[in-house]
Amino acid sequence: MRALTVPLPSGDTWTRADYEALPEDLPARVSLVHGKLVVNPRPRPIRRRVARRLATRIEDAAPDAWQVDTDVDVLLDDDEVEPVEIAPDIVVYSAEHDVYERPIPAGLVVLVAEVVPPSTKRKEPALYAEAGIRHYWQVETDQTAVHTYELDDATGGYVATGVHHDRIVVNVPFDLDVELKR
Repeated sequence: MRALTVPLPSGDTWTRADYEALPEDLPARVSLVHGKLVVNPRPRPIRRRVARRLATRIEDAAPDAWQVDTDVDVLLDDDEVEPVEIAPDIVVYSAEHDVYERPIPAGLVVLVAEVVPPSTKRKEPALYAEAGIRHYWQVETDQTAVHTYELDDATGGYVATGVHHDRIVVNVPFDLDVELKR
């Protein structure tokens, strides 16, 4: 087992520069939330499989203006003291973004999806909403359910737009028809 050396932050909190200096091959999943480094274990294989398969189907349906990736950094808040940078399971973002650049600015993201066990209560939806990302999906692994949400401009939070079990058929952010049981 190789030793892991992680650079310490330059001050009391982690900056974006500190975060960007981390090696890409960390054995854990890390996020930057309000200047704090959040470390999570790597996802279970089922989570990666569900994310990969759904991302492929979304990508197949996406117009040329959009690109789809899994587990890529999205810059939700560029605050100098308490930045927020998270890697959602699935990200749909503008084709104008250079795929060699990270992170993806939230202003270029139209949809994020997280794959979770149904008992998990995620904190990210509020962060995605605060960043102005229009669409959020929560995918439950054991029930093959996709809960879809859209940003409500009046409240600044997400409102539920549907629960899809066997098939997801939506027309925002673009037309999509995916059989979920496969």
